[in-house]
Amino acid sequence: MTATIVRAGTSRWYRNVQLSLGLGAAAGAGLLLVGDVDPVDQMVSQSIRTVPGAVLLALAACGLAAAGAWLLAGTRRVLSPAWPLTVLLSVWCVSLLAVVVFPTNLPGTEPGVAAGLHRFGAALMAALPPLFALLIAKRAGPGADPARVRWLRAAGWSAFAACVAFAAVNGPAVLLGHGLLPFAGLAERVLLALVLVVVGLCAWVLEGEERP
Repeated sequence: MTATIVRAGTSRWYRNVQLSLGLGAAAGAGLLLVGDVDPVDQMVSQSIRTVPGAVLLALAACGLAAAGAWLLAGTRRVLSPAWPLTVLLSVWCVSLLAVVVFPTNLPGTEPGVAAGLHRFGAALMAALPPLFALLIAKRAGPGADPARVRWLRAAGWSAFAACVAFAAVNGPAVLLGHGLLPFAGLAERVLLALVLVVVGLCAWVLEGEERP
């Protein structure tokens, strides 16, 4: 007698998370070429000084927002309903759109309301992924692959530590009007890379649990 193991095909929400993350990563990489911004000492959001930079910044943020929306669809499909997870992912998607709608101020200009909203949205964009990643790792059921959950938990804590360190080092300098410290741009890009990894691992864990 021959036993046949049937595996479900890749879900639409998971494919769309991957495609959206790919779009965001490609647009973010493109900013290294056309954003006219020093990747070591300047923030990604200053790419709006050129038209191609502004377009790629919008594509990167919208790609991540789309990934978050599809990840939310995956959590509702795989996990039992949980309003904290729904709220965190929804707010994260809105914060990414706020980064696009409200541009930052360019160096040498006074920050206005739009710049303040931009910075608030950027802070949420970086701070929320570790929280919903750790929540997904905690709520993963017995069908989840333990190795995938461990990778997600490690990435979540790493992103959380990076976010706290970045805020602790650069936050006071910005609030006191001293500007960013050296290597702030590089630290921000490392943090954004961790955000991409965390979101991808969240989808990976849920996809593994969804499969029979």
